[in-house]
Amino acid sequence: MTPPRDVTRTAPFWLIFAATTLAAMTNSASTPIIPDYVEGVLGGGATMSGLIISLSAVAATVAMPVAGMLGDRRGYRVVALTGGATAALGMLLLAVVPSLWGAGPARLLFGLGDAAAMTLLMAWLIAIAPHEQRGKALSIFGLSIWIGLAVGPQIGVVVNQAVGPNAVFALCVVLELTAAALIACLPRPTRPPAPAATRARNLVAVWHAFRTVWVPGVVAAAAWCGEGLMLGFLIVHLASRGVPASGLTGAASVFAVFSVSVIGARIVLANLPDLIGPVRATAISLCALAAGLGILAIAHDFWVAAAAQVLIGVGFAPLYPALTMLATRGLRSENQALGLGMFASFTSLGYASGALVGGAVIAAASTVWAFLLVAGLQLVALATVALFAHDDPQRTGRQR
Repeated sequence: MTPPRDVTRTAPFWLIFAATTLAAMTNSASTPIIPDYVEGVLGGGATMSGLIISLSAVAATVAMPVAGMLGDRRGYRVVALTGGATAALGMLLLAVVPSLWGAGPARLLFGLGDAAAMTLLMAWLIAIAPHEQRGKALSIFGLSIWIGLAVGPQIGVVVNQAVGPNAVFALCVVLELTAAALIACLPRPTRPPAPAATRARNLVAVWHAFRTVWVPGVVAAAAWCGEGLMLGFLIVHLASRGVPASGLTGAASVFAVFSVSVIGARIVLANLPDLIGPVRATAISLCALAAGLGILAIAHDFWVAAAAQVLIGVGFAPLYPALTMLATRGLRSENQALGLGMFASFTSLGYASGALVGGAVIAAASTVWAFLLVAGLQLVALATVALFAHDDPQRTGRQR
């Protein structure tokens, strides 16, 4: 039998890749300037910054499983497009209503919309990728997020310094609408028909999905807590230690080091979860993350911070495909988007916790203690993996 065409060489794959890159860029361009926006425009401090940053992640925690369920029932395109439009509306509200009462609802709208679009893009990828190609497809697809994370903060800082935060938010509106235009060009994925929705069937589906994804979800929450802390407060942390915000060796450039490290390590370690199993790959990743976050806590200049980010990047590289493999191997195809949305909601919960805990700890103590605390969470996640997860080569990467 003729092997299926490599999905990473098809137009739909790269449309999904590009749309995800733009969505990730929107988040990473707008989020790091929130502390500056809150201080300069709203007159608040670190606690308010952490709260406003976390609102989008809290909204995403709710939106992801709901968007997945709606996508399974109503179709991926309509939910993804609605999400993109909602995220653009949130960015527009931030740009035109410079007040606390505008910022709160704006971040909620952005979190709801961006999370819905990202969840359905992930489900779309899983739907079009043959089973035997999913590991490779996930590894390459994951680079889109890190590319967005590398480029976004640079653009956000430069535009903010040159024009102001409102211009950054207006640019993000354009990025979200462009991503929605790419989603509109995607072909409809081939999926088995979903059974007729009933309250009992929906509750069973939710429970089954939760049982399948909770262990990788807890690990993802701990890891993305570190990302949420970094994205919200890394520039503040390094600036307090004398590192300038912009420039080749500025704090914003540390994000580029992080993303380049993830991309390079992803290329080198693409087959690691397949070779040693997703559980072992996850354990190695968590050790690297804990060490990197600990070094970042005591970093006193750009070079030490960059070295820490290389270590964190190497840790994140196999983590995403490994956790996704663990989360999807027991999902039924008719509830695939629901399970992926629920798994993704754990990442948003962790991301929100990073911003909230970071803001609270920074206000009470310092950025050093915030990063040390999140480094310790990686060890808690490692214990969770050791106790509850196991590699199953016969089921890894498959659906029942």
